[in-house]
Amino acid sequence: MHNRATHRAFTLLELLVVLAIMMLLLGALLPSLVVSKDLARSATCLTNLHALSVAMSLYHSANQGAFWPCKSGDSYFWGTSSTPVDTRRSALLAYCDMGLKVFWCPSLSWGSYVPQGLVNEPTTTYGYNAWCLDPVFWGQTDQQGRPLPTKRAEELKNPSDLFVFADSGMFWKPSGVWIFQNSTSLDPVTVSWMGITAPNETPTTHFRHLGRANALTADGRAASFGLEGGTMMQPAQKLGFVGANDVPHYDQ
Repeated sequence: MHNRATHRAFTLLELLVVLAIMMLLLGALLPSLVVSKDLARSATCLTNLHALSVAMSLYHSANQGAFWPCKSGDSYFWGTSSTPVDTRRSALLAYCDMGLKVFWCPSLSWGSYVPQGLVNEPTTTYGYNAWCLDPVFWGQTDQQGRPLPTKRAEELKNPSDLFVFADSGMFWKPSGVWIFQNSTSLDPVTVSWMGITAPNETPTTHFRHLGRANALTADGRAASFGLEGGTMMQPAQKLGFVGANDVPHYDQ
């Protein structure tokens, strides 16, 4: 006579208990997985900014320490404002092997925003600090009404604090409808326009990495920044300012 092992099937209650335990474990692991994924995206973003740091250094060496214009003719710092984008018109990308993708932060993917201008392809998800580095872009002039030139690295008082590029975006309603767009410009806390100085109500610094914004500073450092006393003026869109004043991050 052969002994046969007795196999008992799971009851419905036991299956439900196992499923409940699995759901609890998944619920406990999910937040850490989300954080890990965002940290990986932030690391890729910082790698992009580091590559821009190298390009910045090479550009300075070839141009007596001057910064590049935000816009020259019909081209911006990434290339033409047309589809397809011609990156050969970018003064900065001539010094970067990564091409246009160096401006693409993975945490602001194509399709998650309305593109600026007439370009129907990714251009930049980083804003350039033209307010400080290229005053012509903002129409700033000297006392004689002459356009102010682009800044030179040697003119900066605290390059380790001043932003050159940073995660950017903008939430506004140009035609009466609110839209979220990428932003070419990294706007300051306070703006002066037509002789009027006022607080900026439309921030473009985007805190998209777990409440922090990645930035490249003028000394070549790529790092993450929190509010540092600044205000998250549009919290649903993660838009605000690093610090309560323009100095030292947006202007010097």
